[in-house]
Order: sequence, then C-alpha cells, then structure tokens
Amino acid sequence: MEKEPILIGLTGGIASGKSTVIQYLRYQGYPVIDADKLGHKVLEPGNQGYKKVVDKFGEGILNKDKTVNRLILGGIVFSDPNKLQVLNEISHPIIAEMVMKEFKSISSMDQTGIVFLEAALLIEANWFNMCQHIWVVTLEKAEASRRLQKRDGLSESEAISRLESQLTAKEKIAYADVVLRNDGSRKDLLSQTQHALENLREN
Repeated sequence: MEKEPILIGLTGGIASGKSTVIQYLRYQGYPVIDADKLGHKVLEPGNQGYKKVVDKFGEGILNKDKTVNRLILGGIVFSDPNKLQVLNEISHPIIAEMVMKEFKSISSMDQTGIVFLEAALLIEANWFNMCQHIWVVTLEKAEASRRLQKRDGLSESEAISRLESQLTAKEKIAYADVVLRNDGSRKDLLSQTQHALENLREN
C-alpha cells in the first residue's frame, strides 16, 4: 500500500543553521516549501492579502508603482507589537493556504513522499498543525548572537534583541519530533540530518 505524502516542518532560531540543513535536504532531492517566500507573495498586487494590508496600513506603505515598500511596512510593524499582530493575522492564514496548495501540487509529482516546510515562525503561526513531523535546529544563544553579528553586521545588543524576539530553543523543542543540535561542526549537523532522514524512511 502506497504511503500518504507527509509534510515536515523545519524551524529554528535566527542563525541556528536552518539554511545549512535545507541546502542539504534539497541536495538529497527533497522538495522544500519556503514560507518566507510565500510571505512575500502575500504582499504582491493581486494577492488577497495585498488589499487587506493596504486597507489596514494605508497607501503610505506603497511605492509609486503601487507595490508594497517592505522597508516602510517593516518599520511600522516591528516598532509596534499590536501592528505586527494585525499583519500576522492577515498574512498567516493566507500563507497556510498557499503552503497546503503547494504541498498538494508537489505531492502529486514527487516520488519521495516527503516534503519539507521551512518556516522560522512555524510554531508562532500555528503552521505546525499542518505538519506530520516537526524538526527543530538549535544553537546555543551566545554562538547564535556571534554568528548573527558577523552575518548581518549587527551590534551585540541588536543581535540579542532579535534573538529574544523569538521563542526560545527550549520552547521550540517542546514541539519537536527531531532536534538537530548545531553545537559542533557543519559535518556533525549534516550527519544528524542524514540520520533523521534514514529513520524517517525506515518508519
């Protein structure tokens, strides 16, 4: 009997090593849905979310060509938690619909029967409810801060502030079926990923 295709949610904090794991999964031939890219589509003219966002935040967030200026919108919502919540309440359900549509489309063509959903806000947005398994990539906070400072040119206080705006690793792990600990080398992280894939295929 053919197995039903499964959706695996992959999440982790900023600079935790999600991208390294995703790159490896793609290299191994597994399809990946990128929630962040879908989030960008929500703000495109013609998408159902575009009108709702413009209605809520006003035409001051638009460029001359009527596209959303993400810098202006970001400045508004990241300085006011209530406005960020408004944006999330508009965008998160639309992204969830887009994820399921893409999952069904991929599943009809893909032979592996396994699709990954890469989403930094997998738990916060309740997208984990769509997934059969949850994988969490973790990294010790001090090291994540150091990597974030180096990667994005942030000060230590800016990096810590961004890290503290997310759920902690402990909070994410509470939802996890698989925890990929990125405390060692890149090779070690990929070895854990490969082991998790083998377990998945065996079950």
